[in-house]
Amino acid sequence: MGREARDLRSVIDGQERERQRLSRELHDGVGQSLIVIKLKLDGLAYMEENQIREKLPQIQVQVDQIIDELRRISTDLMPAVLDEFGIIIALRNLCVDIEKNAHIRVHFEFRGDMNDLNKKVMTYLFRIVQEALNNVVKHAGATNVDVRLLREKDIIHLSVIDDGKGFNINRAYPETGHGLQNIKERVKLMNGKFEIISALNKGTSILIEAPVF
Repeated sequence: MGREARDLRSVIDGQERERQRLSRELHDGVGQSLIVIKLKLDGLAYMEENQIREKLPQIQVQVDQIIDELRRISTDLMPAVLDEFGIIIALRNLCVDIEKNAHIRVHFEFRGDMNDLNKKVMTYLFRIVQEALNNVVKHAGATNVDVRLLREKDIIHLSVIDDGKGFNINRAYPETGHGLQNIKERVKLMNGKFEIISALNKGTSILIEAPVF
């Protein structure tokens, strides 16, 4: 199998995994929450007026949570800000959202001209950072994360470094493995290099170098 065919298969496989993930999130998350709200609304028909007034605020909170979840899923699919404002604003907004919602300090810095990056490169970079930060939030137990994006001529350098619990990289990846595999696949599609440095209680560093194409 040629390189182009392997790359195409990798893209298709990645898209299929993304669809499956989205389906699970909608079914297990949003779908189940909507069922709970429907049951609560049905139950209001059998309550006194004062009981209804007590229950409504709880239902409103749950509806707000579903709206927030749908916004997150929509952002995961394709952040509009990436198309409209470019990779720097998109990454800065992503870092701010993670910092606000996960209560982890996320420092973002960049250097170099990113204005002429094509849409494919910007999307890959955004997804890589998004996946890395999701791993940090879910598994690392970190309090600080540094995201750095540097362009030197036609080479992009990207790093995501956290101060979390880390892991032994000489063994099979822990529960973060699937997320790291997604990152590696995207780096491969960029014809780039991927390195991960980690040790127990010493945090994790994801280092990426890729050509601009």
